[in-house]
Amino acid sequence: MNIEHLVSTMNRKDFSFLEKLNMSAPALVVNQNVEDGSLEYITDAVRARVICTEEKGLSRSRNKLLENAEGDICIIGDDDVEYLDGYAELIKRAYDEIPDADIIAFRFTHKKGSETRARYSKIKRLRMWNISKVASVEITFKRNSVKNSGIAFNNNIGLGAAFPSGEENAFLADALRTGLKIYHYPETICYAVEEHTLRDISQTENYLVTKGAAFHCIYKGMFLPYALAFIVLKKRSLFKNVSIAKALKWMFNGRREYLKLSED
Repeated sequence: MNIEHLVSTMNRKDFSFLEKLNMSAPALVVNQNVEDGSLEYITDAVRARVICTEEKGLSRSRNKLLENAEGDICIIGDDDVEYLDGYAELIKRAYDEIPDADIIAFRFTHKKGSETRARYSKIKRLRMWNISKVASVEITFKRNSVKNSGIAFNNNIGLGAAFPSGEENAFLADALRTGLKIYHYPETICYAVEEHTLRDISQTENYLVTKGAAFHCIYKGMFLPYALAFIVLKKRSLFKNVSIAKALKWMFNGRREYLKLSED
């Protein structure tokens, strides 16, 4: 069972940053916004294939990674994470324990030794109603399962796209729709700082418009109940000064803008 990291990055002329990720498995790297080409980066600590491309957008990057991946098990990664010692053996063990799993979501932590994103204490099958909290750096998958399903990341959502978030959750939703089995495994594989604070009303509107587009891609015809549930659950912590009606309107605006973009 070979493991391969799929790492998205931009504007890199030097790939020494890979050594800070503490990877014990080979990597495939897509470096965007540079002249097209390919190379290898090999040191005592890192072995990586690098694809350079003039394309932009996180989903485009990840789709190119999917097209060129070679590992049996792939880890979706970013350029600002640090993997914890023993993570590769942990991932292999998880797939041995859950042989029917096509995708396994692990945990990441904001601080070494601190479980800041714990959700379930046991192995749990993930369904449409509980995939929205999965972060991209938690996702691993069997390459052949994803390849044979024909799914890919949506190029209209994710960083660098018109709607800059939610691409990993839409990817998981499409996986479920094609019959792939997704599990949560209650162990941490990496450290990654992720902070999001809404400082003003314009940020809140942009956030909810983006969420509306992403929720359409994830939930399709069930958009309304999931959007409403999200607003009710997050209102106090993220946008307490915005009414439920206005928040829902902004999410519907995002859905409408996404559908218009998709038609063009």
